[in-house]
Amino acid sequence: MNHGISAAVIFILVYLVILAGESSPRKLDRPAAGLIGAVLMVLSGVLTRHEAIEAIDFSTITLLLGMMLVVHYATASGLLDALAQKLVDFSGGPYQLLWIVAFSSGILSALFVNDTICLLMTPLLLSLIRNAKLPAKPYLLCLATSSNVGSAMTITGNPQNMLIGQSSGITWSGFALIMAPIALVCLALNVLIVAIIYQKDLSGKKIAASDITAIHPLNKKLAIKTLIVLCGLLMAFLLGAPMDLSAMTAAAVILVLANAPPAKSFASIDWALLIFFAGLFIVVAGVSKSEVGLISHFLPSVLNDTNSISGLLQFSAVSVIGSNLFGNVPFVMLIRNWVTHVHNAQLLWLMLAASSTFAGNLTLVGSVANLIVVQGAKDDCLLSFWSFLHIGLITTLVTTLVAVAVLYGYHLLNWI
Repeated sequence: MNHGISAAVIFILVYLVILAGESSPRKLDRPAAGLIGAVLMVLSGVLTRHEAIEAIDFSTITLLLGMMLVVHYATASGLLDALAQKLVDFSGGPYQLLWIVAFSSGILSALFVNDTICLLMTPLLLSLIRNAKLPAKPYLLCLATSSNVGSAMTITGNPQNMLIGQSSGITWSGFALIMAPIALVCLALNVLIVAIIYQKDLSGKKIAASDITAIHPLNKKLAIKTLIVLCGLLMAFLLGAPMDLSAMTAAAVILVLANAPPAKSFASIDWALLIFFAGLFIVVAGVSKSEVGLISHFLPSVLNDTNSISGLLQFSAVSVIGSNLFGNVPFVMLIRNWVTHVHNAQLLWLMLAASSTFAGNLTLVGSVANLIVVQGAKDDCLLSFWSFLHIGLITTLVTTLVAVAVLYGYHLLNWI
């Protein structure tokens, strides 16, 4: 079979399994799909074993691994629980709580990865709204969408941004300086959208901070050590140190400072996500190698006119659609080799980061963070595909347009 056809068939099969998830015929999930696809790319001759190994971006894998270990200690020490509780202490009413949920989840997601924050805050939020007898749906939707929007602030806010950071060479501080203002504005717009749509459901009851039940008790000694390591890691990012090395150094330091058996730490690592990334790197490399002519024929129409507002709008639309069709991480992997060689690539990298991240809010399955919230709340509140789309369609459209407008403004001012 022609290598181009083989690569296309393998990519489509992997994509279909990713879409089907646990409903796939053999109960295969996303990591399994990536792994099987990678093996097939080598067995079919599309890639050699050496090319497959070279296709894996070990810098991105290392950055993810280091961040997972650091975040584990931030969670296990009770540090993140304590931060979440302090933030919610300021809420005195349903609308105020909505703003607190949005900005606390958004900012924490920028620092600690959006999936982790949704995993932590979903049960805390459910405990509060259950006791306060508030409607769960607007707060859960606000948590999911805001964590996605907020994660756009930094390179380490979500997996696709980490990939963009490693591919583009943009520094952590340079990225945050440009993207944080955009994400903060979009966070405010996201809250307003949720508040307007669910205006009738939100009551004026006062909320007591004592209604929140922490999942992880605060271990002050470990929390202080973790906070010191986190500050050091943030400083390394700001100073422009290699992000993968900084994250792994921070992980090594906290492993030593914790003075506890590291078995739980290693068990907390999302090995499945790392396998998914490694497999997708190989699958996308096979497609890029075999379908280079076809992709090169399509992409110029999307990439060559990015200095105009219409060009950026077209690119962001393709990014939103592609991120929902293929997933934001696979889409970024697929397009990154071409973005690198485009004139004024930095503008396009930032637009890709914003649009692929905001695209996660379009549908229920657009982001892992969304699924974490839905799964965590299934016993209290069933969030359907359509109830999510009701919010997601509007917030994705609005936030993406804001990102296009602001980034184009930066471009006109020669800030990018």
